[in-house]
Amino acid sequence: MSEQAAPAWLFGPRQPLPVHVPLVRGESTGSYVRRLAHGQGLQLEELLERVGFGQASRDPARVRAYPSTTELYVNERGLEFLAVLCGSTARALQEDLPSTAAHLLEQTTGMEPVWTWPWLTRQGHLVPLCGTCAASGGVHETVWMISPDRWRVCLEHLRFTDSDSTGGTWGLSLKLLPETIAAHREREVLYQRYGLAGQELFADAFQITVHWWTHLPDTPRWVQRARDAGLMAHAVPTAPLVLMPEAAAVAAHLAAFEHANKRDGQARTRWMDQMREQMDQWGVDFPVARWALMDWLQRHSVPSAATPEAVGERSRRPTSGVGLPQGLRLSPGHTQVAQPTEALGAASCLPWQLGQPACDM
Repeated sequence: MSEQAAPAWLFGPRQPLPVHVPLVRGESTGSYVRRLAHGQGLQLEELLERVGFGQASRDPARVRAYPSTTELYVNERGLEFLAVLCGSTARALQEDLPSTAAHLLEQTTGMEPVWTWPWLTRQGHLVPLCGTCAASGGVHETVWMISPDRWRVCLEHLRFTDSDSTGGTWGLSLKLLPETIAAHREREVLYQRYGLAGQELFADAFQITVHWWTHLPDTPRWVQRARDAGLMAHAVPTAPLVLMPEAAAVAAHLAAFEHANKRDGQARTRWMDQMREQMDQWGVDFPVARWALMDWLQRHSVPSAATPEAVGERSRRPTSGVGLPQGLRLSPGHTQVAQPTEALGAASCLPWQLGQPACDM
């Protein structure tokens, strides 16, 4: 076979493509390869032929839709070819494109470059980057990010994007939801204050409000918040937007309970009374909603200082902040039992998931 007749993958690309397309840190590989193709005036399936072997639909239109529904994975050789095409290095790609990390590379025995489009992403979710963020970086098409959650909030441009493209790929404006904006800022403060413990407490708080919302979907404040955003009140993608203010407040209550580290019957009753007062203010039916709180209290019934050895390494959580509480330890009963479908669910000790019917919670 002559070099002229050989397929492009056999010898590999020898120089970058004519038009440089900058990387976006955190972008999915499939999204970047599509942008790289478009930068050259090519379609996605045409560029893939230059990266190596792969399995994809014979329908070009279907292939072009892949970056919004699944992720592209390559083997080590394919990564090297892609690095040449975009004028970069394999290491640089692995720093910017999460799905090219060493543990996510396709494991192959031959020397040929390989790429695949599995049905599901192997890590994270495909969520659009805020359209304003993309445009400010000179990108004028959808950038699909690998996100730990099914949604992202851009506090700089006040936009919400999710894997369901709620509000379109540019994102839904949050300007009419000031409580949600404030809640996301409070969430970041909690993370900075308590490190991993803060993330887990917020995950628990979000799971608690998910339980409330699933059993009490017609609670007026949540219905009104959804209407303010122009969304359907009972749609699952709406939940992260409408529940964030209550989740942030509940997280503060959970943190206060853990920080006090008093878990006797009197302390638990006093804490539940405080939660009842808070829920009465929100118009959340306490007799129904208290079950999620009781579940959490049961799992956090053992003082963290009582069995430090049992807590082990996971209790040594990183913290940051000057003059802030350091080394908050959660109860040893906080074991992550939720299915790891997204970051918040996976970090929680509460087992239900957003989208489950109420009878299964």
